[in-house]
Amino acid sequence: MTEGRAVGRYELVRELGRGGTATVYLARQTDLNRVVALKELSALPVSDPSTARRFVRESRLAASLNHPNIVTVHDFFEHHGTPYIAMEYLERGSLRALVDAQLAFAQVAGVLEGLLAGLSHAHEHDIVHRDIKPENLMITADGRVKIADFGIAKVVDQALAGTMLTAKGTTIGTPTYMAPEQAMGQGIGPWTDLYAVGVIAFELLAGTPPFETSGTPMSILLRHVNEPPMTLSSLKPSVDARLSEWIEQLLEKEPEERQRSASTAWLALEEIVLDRLGPRWRRTARLTSPGASQPTPATLPIPGDGDLDETPARQSGIPTAMPRRVRAAPSTRRAVPERAAALPRRDGLTARRVARALLFITAFIVAVAAAIATGSGGDSNGSGAERAVPGSAPAATSAPAATSAPSRGSRAGAARTAAPGGDSGVGDSESDDPSDDEPDGGEP
Repeated sequence: MTEGRAVGRYELVRELGRGGTATVYLARQTDLNRVVALKELSALPVSDPSTARRFVRESRLAASLNHPNIVTVHDFFEHHGTPYIAMEYLERGSLRALVDAQLAFAQVAGVLEGLLAGLSHAHEHDIVHRDIKPENLMITADGRVKIADFGIAKVVDQALAGTMLTAKGTTIGTPTYMAPEQAMGQGIGPWTDLYAVGVIAFELLAGTPPFETSGTPMSILLRHVNEPPMTLSSLKPSVDARLSEWIEQLLEKEPEERQRSASTAWLALEEIVLDRLGPRWRRTARLTSPGASQPTPATLPIPGDGDLDETPARQSGIPTAMPRRVRAAPSTRRAVPERAAALPRRDGLTARRVARALLFITAFIVAVAAAIATGSGGDSNGSGAERAVPGSAPAATSAPAATSAPSRGSRAGAARTAAPGGDSGVGDSESDDPSDDEPDGGEP
């Protein structure tokens, strides 16, 4: 019975899947109280010390990989002679369930982008996966892919190579996705993983692998080694020819004729994706659960949609609807400038009236002062011009009072005459003369 059984510090909850070399359990790590996927490598006993050392070394390398598209390895240990690896648990499972789901091209591109990004990171650290297949591509909750089981294929292959190759004439791996050089036991490298990427891309787009999968594992491997693969364009004539050529290059028999790195393979594919889908293609690239529809830019919810003012223009496809409170704003904004523009005109009119009134009052005062000065000079001295000549004898016989009065009048007249040219304060004083109110009637 699986439930409740303890393996070290892990408590098994249930079995998630079983393969030829491993069994995966959903388990709870008791000391940290977290859920993990615990893989039991039942086909790999560690009774051989060299096998145990290789397992520890490869597991440590896999645990050192830290990338968004690689499943995180939490722990690796041996329990009663059987090795285990504890990894992060991804509830949605593997890509296998979506291979036959007719994914959109954007979703296929999203899978390949994540896969190539994770492989690029691992290859930079000199780690080759050796067993890339849909079962090892896990789906995250937000629809991305993560690569699982780095290093396991190498340990299993090295541990069982003697018996498996001698007895059955094959090697550890999945024949459907195995590169020719791996099938023949030749050199392994990043190009080996890229061959598997080509097989997965073909299968996602065409719905079937590029080689016939019927028969024994050995017959499938011989097809990879000897037969040319089917072309994507022959099965899907509507597919872009550049995409078909990109896959054909990954499926070349000779490793040196394939793309040399995962990053260069993605750069070549990205040009096709951008040309076909545009720069915003990632909006619809995430994987959804079977039967679920993925939101697109045309169906995304609009904030405040219940407060929209529908118009015929919106029904015709023109997105002019907006909240009523926003739609009423333009009329308010137009009324404010009209009121603001009227104020300066009334203020200017008042200022002009005041200025004209002050000029009129000043002119009136000057005129009155001039008249007073002229009248005073005539009454006191008679012909003032003649008496003002220096050296005139009759001027000395004038009465003192009569002499002083014209002098004061002349000085006052001169002071009033100078008022318009300076700040004499005339405009600040109030006049009792009724004529001071006349300027207001001059402006209509």
